[in-house]
Amino acid sequence: MGFDPKEVLDAARDIVSNAVERSSDIVEDVGHIIKGDIAGGAGDIVHNSIDIATYAVERAKEAFTGEPADDEFGEI
Repeated sequence: MGFDPKEVLDAARDIVSNAVERSSDIVEDVGHIIKGDIAGGAGDIVHNSIDIATYAVERAKEAFTGEPADDEFGEI
């Protein structure tokens, strides 16, 4: 099972780009916490963090296996 180093670098760039874009959402969520919506802001931070991690794992899997990540839940 080989991988293309260029694809891995592209995946790393995509992962970082996605994390930077979503970090603005996290900053906005902190604003909600400061305004008093602690539960909502914290929940949104967790949700955005999970989205960042999920994207990173899926993109890394795609880069190393050469196949798009399967949908974990499939079609219902």
